[in-house]
Amino acid sequence: MKSEQVEGVAKKLAGKTQSAVGKLIGDSKMEAEGAGNQAAGQLTKTYGDALDNLSTFIKEKPIAAIAIGAAALILINRIFRR
Repeated sequence: MKSEQVEGVAKKLAGKTQSAVGKLIGDSKMEAEGAGNQAAGQLTKTYGDALDNLSTFIKEKPIAAIAIGAAALILINRIFRR
């Protein structure tokens, strides 16, 4: 598990708690900040998931990963060459 995944889950949970407390005490600003933190936590977790999936793919299929990387470099080179 990547640190981004753990950080995302923690931030999402903190945002959920903040939102619930804001709703409980009637503070709409705190509730909105909590919802924002939940969304940010989900984004961070998704980024960590993507890194984890990429890492797993590279470990399981290194030749395919090198081929994809080379193809991407060729494509980027052709785009910026113009």
